[in-house]
Formats: sequence, C-alpha cells, structure tokens
Amino acid sequence: MSNQQSQNINDQNTGSEFSRHWLLVLVCAVGIGVGVSSLPFYTQGLFIEAWIADFGWTRAQASLGILGSTLALAAVLPFIGSIVDRYGLVTPVMISLLGLSVAYVLLGMFVQSIATFVILAMLQAILGSASSPLAYTRAINTVFNKQRGLALGVALSGAGVAATFGPTLISNAIDAFGWRGAYFAMALFTLIVGAVIVIVLSRLKGATTSATIDTEAASRDFKIAKASRTYWTIMAAIFCLSLGLGGLMIHFVPILLDVGFTTDAAVKIAGVIGIAVVLGRLLVGFAVDRIFAPRVAIAILCACISGVLALALFGSAVAVPAAFVIGFSVGAEVDLIGYLVARYFGIHAYGQIYGRQYATFLIATGLSPVILGAVRDATGNYTASLFTAAAFMVVSAALFAKLPKFEQ
Repeated sequence: MSNQQSQNINDQNTGSEFSRHWLLVLVCAVGIGVGVSSLPFYTQGLFIEAWIADFGWTRAQASLGILGSTLALAAVLPFIGSIVDRYGLVTPVMISLLGLSVAYVLLGMFVQSIATFVILAMLQAILGSASSPLAYTRAINTVFNKQRGLALGVALSGAGVAATFGPTLISNAIDAFGWRGAYFAMALFTLIVGAVIVIVLSRLKGATTSATIDTEAASRDFKIAKASRTYWTIMAAIFCLSLGLGGLMIHFVPILLDVGFTTDAAVKIAGVIGIAVVLGRLLVGFAVDRIFAPRVAIAILCACISGVLALALFGSAVAVPAAFVIGFSVGAEVDLIGYLVARYFGIHAYGQIYGRQYATFLIATGLSPVILGAVRDATGNYTASLFTAAAFMVVSAALFAKLPKFEQ
C-alpha cells in the first residue's frame, strides 16, 4: 500500500484516530519520558554541583558528558532510523531501555575522572539510542494523518513530564543516596517501566507494522530530500535553535543559584520548565495542524528570546516567566522536527531523514552547555551566556522564515 493510500484511509477515519490509537500515543509518551533524550537530559544539571564538590571540575568540564553523549547519539541515530524503518519499534526499544539501565549502573559505579565520565556518557547514549523520540514518532506518524501534530504533541509531552517531576525526584535521591546512588535508582526505575512499555507495545499495531515500508521508495525519497534546500534549511534552523536552548536547560538551576535562589527554590522553579514543556508540546501540536508550522516556530522563538533577555537583564524577578517560555520552546522543538519531516518528505524515508535531523539537534544540544558554561567561566556570571543563547535563537527564527509552503 502506498503512502498516499494510507493517508487517504486515515483521512476517512480522522474522527476516530485518537480513539483507535490512544494507547499507542500514551505508551510512546511514557517511553519518550524515560528514554535517553529525556530523563538523563533534564536531570543532569542536578549532578553538576556534586561533581564540582567531589572532583573540582569546572562547569564547562561537567558539561562535557552531555556533549559526549549527544555526539555519540547523533552518530548512531541515522543507523537506528534505518533499523526502525525496517524492523519496527518493539525490539529496538527493548534492547535500548535495557542498555540504558545498564549504563546508569556503570555511571554510578565507575565515574572517577572527566575521561571515564565522558566515555560512560557516550556509552549511555549508544546503548539507549532507540529509546529516543525517533522510534516513537515513527510509529505515531505511521498511523496519524489529520491529527498528526496533536498526536506528536501528546506523545512528546512525556519528555515534559520527565522535566517536571524528574528534577525533584532525582534531587531527593541525591540527598538520600548520594549522586552515585541516584544513578542506581534511575537504573531500577528505567528497567521496571521499560518492561511495561515493551509488553504493551508488542500488542499494538502501530509499533509492529513496519513491514509495509517500500525500501525502494525510501531510498528515492531520502535522495530527493537531501538534494532539496528545504532539508538543509530545517537542519540549520534546528541546529541554531538547539544551540540556544540546550545549554539553558542544563544550566538553568545553576543560573538560578547565581542570581540568589537556594537549591530547593531553584529546583522548584526548574519544575516550571517541565510544565511548560508539556503545554508547549500539546499546544504546538494542536497549532501546527491548523497554522503553517514555521510561523508557529517563529512566534515561539520570539517569546523565548524575550524571556531569555529579560532573565539576563532583570534576574530573579523574572525567573518564573523565563522558565516558562524556555520550557515552552523546548516543548516545541522536537515536536517540530517530526512534524516538518513528515509534512515535507513523507513517511517512506522518515527514519533516515528524522535520524539525521535529530542528530543535528543533538549535536547542537551537546555543544550548547559547553559553550554557555565556558562563557560563564570566562565572565564570572551567566549574563553573557544568556545573550549568547538569545543570539542563536534569532538566527533560527530567520531560517524558519525561509521555509516554503507545504505541498498539498
């Protein structure tokens, strides 16, 4: 069955898309929340102060783990995209969630230096690679058409839930067991939740029907996509967006500590980011089904730029609204990658194209904490780092403005 025929069938059943596939969306949301791109990312900032205290690292050095893990994940995702296109979701996710649990244990046991930390962070990314949004959004895009944006938003809101509750839970675990014990707790949690995810996914059609992929069409569509200006414009826009936002997420708690908040207060305010991520993914998913997606991206970026600049200029007085607009923007970015790839390039080569676009997002996300951390180390505060992040987002908005209309 062709991609267009599949879409026509979906068009006829638009009203029942969520009623038929709600469980797939829910399980994908949980999977994304515990996956390699969510729980480790949103909680890594909580470990920074502990590493500084134990090892005497700078903030830039403590951010090298994110850089190493994102570069490693970016390197393997194109291959993971091809695997998911060919074999479906269940087996890759099962292997990756098990591997992610093992990686947490190794991090808790063996981190002693920057070198071991970066190596283990890279191993974590490789072992957990198929638990990233790539695999889950592939399943969502396969079974949703008219309500695709909203379905992606709901599924990707799992990362927002992780950002909302993860910092508090991991902070409590660090207080109770130390940072090494917190990694062991994350391993156990991922193992238990992962088992439930795999059991449910194995019973759902959207996760197991990858055999309908036309490999010749996939190869053709991938070559056409790579030859288009749109492909590279999306990649550049996402890269600059992530250069701005990635470091803000990792350094947000330290930023708040710098402007006078206590650790408990900073963690609570950081929780606002998680709430905003959920809202961002839901509202952006709803909006892009109705409004041209690049325009939605530009509007969100303008709001985020305003919030970041306000935080740089006014500090603690605007911490909560700044946290909200940053989280809302983070909620939009991964949502937009999956939606734009499906709308501009179709489903046949989705895994391969998304894998490369998401890899670009990850590389920038890894670079951003190091850049912002280095700027902070050089200047003694985070003001210049915030201005740097805002500048990257201005460039991203300009690139989104160059994207063409969707083909109908």
